[in-house]
Amino acid sequence: MNFITSFWGLVVERINFWDVWREIVDAHVVDEVAWVVEKIQSAGYEVPLGAVARALSHRSDLDHRFLAARFMDLVNRRMKPAPCVHEFFSALASRGRIAVLSNTPCRCFIDSFLKERNLHVDLVLTSDMLLRRKPSKSVFKFALSKLGAEPHSAVYIGDSVEDLGALGLGILTVIVGAEGGHLNFPDLCSAARWLSTGLERL
Repeated sequence: MNFITSFWGLVVERINFWDVWREIVDAHVVDEVAWVVEKIQSAGYEVPLGAVARALSHRSDLDHRFLAARFMDLVNRRMKPAPCVHEFFSALASRGRIAVLSNTPCRCFIDSFLKERNLHVDLVLTSDMLLRRKPSKSVFKFALSKLGAEPHSAVYIGDSVEDLGALGLGILTVIVGAEGGHLNFPDLCSAARWLSTGLERL
């Protein structure tokens, strides 16, 4: 079996990235850049961290490398794993291959989170590298192709509306902490128990 899982909101509590930027750069500058970035994101495209830092640098006269480094440091400090995250990844690993598919300004956050907790996955795909965002079907198709998998041999596990793009491809879609998908669980611990004991009943 092939498992594709989201990151922010599922295995790590969501962080408001613009609030983090407002701790570094004047809020009015951040709001101006945020308006443009969110328009681009709403069209399904990603604006990577480096581009955001350069835009903020242009408006604030602060060095873009300093801005990016400071932002990464603050976000990494704030990342709080969901309960049962180790049990969740252990259950996935015992049953197949794992891909993390995330809308994120920097893959670095996922890489550092996994490394610090000694969690292994087979593939990490992020919007800052693909320059496209979920729920675009093309993002899910690319994840399947990189896994060498067909929709019927994959399970997608997410936590929000953006993850429902997997439904359109016929991927079994599990939503945690929200409505939608083929199956719903209230939290990651419940999803981990299902992966350990109930997957065969499908």
